[in-house]
Amino acid sequence: MANDAWNAQDYEIFRYQSYRSRIRFSMQNCVMYSPLIMLIFYCTLVGALGLIFSMNSTYAQIEITIDENIPAPIFNGTIGEDDEPKPDILYSELKSDTIVGEVLNNFTYPIELVRITASVYDKNGLLAATGDTYTNDYQIKPGGRSGFDIYLGEELPAKSPANSKYNLTTSFEESEDDKPEALLLSVGRNSKDSTNFKVVGEIINQGQHDANSVKVSGIFYDKDHKVIDVDYQYTNPDIIKPNKKAPFELSFYTHDSKKIESMAINAQSDEYSLITNNNQDKTKSGP
Repeated sequence: MANDAWNAQDYEIFRYQSYRSRIRFSMQNCVMYSPLIMLIFYCTLVGALGLIFSMNSTYAQIEITIDENIPAPIFNGTIGEDDEPKPDILYSELKSDTIVGEVLNNFTYPIELVRITASVYDKNGLLAATGDTYTNDYQIKPGGRSGFDIYLGEELPAKSPANSKYNLTTSFEESEDDKPEALLLSVGRNSKDSTNFKVVGEIINQGQHDANSVKVSGIFYDKDHKVIDVDYQYTNPDIIKPNKKAPFELSFYTHDSKKIESMAINAQSDEYSLITNNNQDKTKSGP
């Protein structure tokens, strides 16, 4: 009986030791293989992320040779795009490296910071040049006009302007400052030769305060009132005290000086605008 009890107790000890051995063996295997498992998991993760990023970067850019072009797609304007209020571009002309023209404020309030952006396309519809500028006058009153001259940054081929098309877009801000009329314009002699045009004059400050940064602008027309060129300069000095005057000179180089038949002159300062007697610009005929 004692022998049977001993055998049963021995059997239980044997089972317990066998169970501990199996646990120890499993833990040793886990410790042995865990670095390998982690390495496999890490490589799999890196490979998956690399595949994702490579798929995203495949279409991140388009590579072409310098002899290739990608024409702009043909698309319809968004609904209401043409209905957005904007100043009128009365006239514009593409020359070898510039686009000249004039803008009309067709609103009932003054506008400012009027910016014109140009996109020029060749005969195949490919974008050939771009440029932008602000109108020569910072503020344009209702019914007023202002000239602009966009430099395209490069001279187009001799036949390119005739074969090119261009688009002009405008942006502006409504002006909260309606400058009172206090600058009186006096236009003197003008002269022109085959390549130059010059006109001189004076601005008188009839306001009660100093006129600062007095700027004079001009739009120059041919006999059909098409814009030949535009220009602007500041008076000398550009600060005019009350009841004082300062001269100005608009002088520029042009191949079409002989075609200039009339000009529209405007002046404004930080505080005042031109006295116009209900006419924004005074147009003066050439000699």
